[in-house]
Amino acid sequence: MNNIIKSYRSIIINSSIGNILEWYDFGLFTIFSALFSRLFFPVNDARSALLATFTVFAVGFLCRPIGALIFGYLGDTMGRAKTLRLSVLMISLPTLAVGLLPTYHQIGILAPILLLLIRMWQGISIGGEYSGNLIYLAETAPINYRATCTSFVSMGSNIGILLSALIGIIVSNWLSESVLESWGWRVPYLLSGAFCLIIYFFRLQLQESQTFEKLKQANQLVKNPIKEVFKYNFPQLMRTLGLVCMGSTFYMFCFVYIPMYVSQNNHGTIQDTSVLMSLFIALMIVLVPIAGLICDRVGRRTMLLFNAMLIASSAVPGFYFLQYKCFLLLAPILLLFTVASSLEQGTTSVAVVENFPPSARYTGVSLGYNLGNGLLGGTVPMICEWLLTNTEIVLAPAIYIALCALLTGLVVYFFVPETKSINLLRPEY
Repeated sequence: MNNIIKSYRSIIINSSIGNILEWYDFGLFTIFSALFSRLFFPVNDARSALLATFTVFAVGFLCRPIGALIFGYLGDTMGRAKTLRLSVLMISLPTLAVGLLPTYHQIGILAPILLLLIRMWQGISIGGEYSGNLIYLAETAPINYRATCTSFVSMGSNIGILLSALIGIIVSNWLSESVLESWGWRVPYLLSGAFCLIIYFFRLQLQESQTFEKLKQANQLVKNPIKEVFKYNFPQLMRTLGLVCMGSTFYMFCFVYIPMYVSQNNHGTIQDTSVLMSLFIALMIVLVPIAGLICDRVGRRTMLLFNAMLIASSAVPGFYFLQYKCFLLLAPILLLFTVASSLEQGTTSVAVVENFPPSARYTGVSLGYNLGNGLLGGTVPMICEWLLTNTEIVLAPAIYIALCALLTGLVVYFFVPETKSINLLRPEY
């Protein structure tokens, strides 16, 4: 395995490093969500302001399918590598714009409107980044290590989140509360500009994937991949939605909603919670490639079904024990959730790529992945907060997550074949 990874090290780094920037921004928005609710919305009702911030967060995800269609079309007609270079540049601009955005105190109602528009821009720009990296690595990886190589995309995402968490901790500790609210929160966003140039330099070294080159040489590129997906690959699109349902909701539940929940309910200090979450995200960086390696050994269906059962059976009990408001209970619960999420990330990534035929793969995977993450993953904080506020069921957020995992399990059991050793150039699925 070590020799395989070494030979593909350059490809893995040049491709998956783009997800660091994407999820760095995602992590920053999560860390500063409470602060953003005060900076960009009226503070008469703190809970309503926080819910409005969650809504803006969700809108960014809901716009990703638009970007999926744009970048998917480019990826299937112009090439994977060219599209990945463009997407990383488009991601950097709105991230910089957030760092320069005036607050509600400065420009009034225009502040939340501009924040919403920037989040929409971000969502569209990100629409083809993550899925494009999955496709590129899967199409260039050795067949026996396809899940292992593809899992490095998720590892890059977790590195981005960890980086944002560390920068958030440093900024919070070095700057006073007043300085942080005045201008300190802008620094991490502005740093992303230099970071983007580094990533773009790596992207210039990307060579086109063998699969796309062979399609081009055989004159098999489709003129309209969007039409191709809806006319000929609609079952694959629905399967992709089913596959990402579990992971997108569970990840947001664990690493976005739960930290906010425990902070609001006095389980411990924000700093203690941030440090604990950073440790588990760092652990996930190691666990996700291991999960990919296991997936290459046991197969996609076995791993997907096991993951669905694990998440469905642990979400509600884990959330139940959080009601004791004991910080010591938080660590073992999050450890279990971290292992479950790592297993899911190391499996679903390769499964969604192998689910689509090559001619419209970029469009189909991007659209399915981003629809699932937009409609389901991005709305998790908002839905969980709404369920907790408007129902009398304390465990309602966890029940929702468990049901999403069960849905994925049913889709896998009845509709997803084993794709472990398929040829990614094969058109019949």
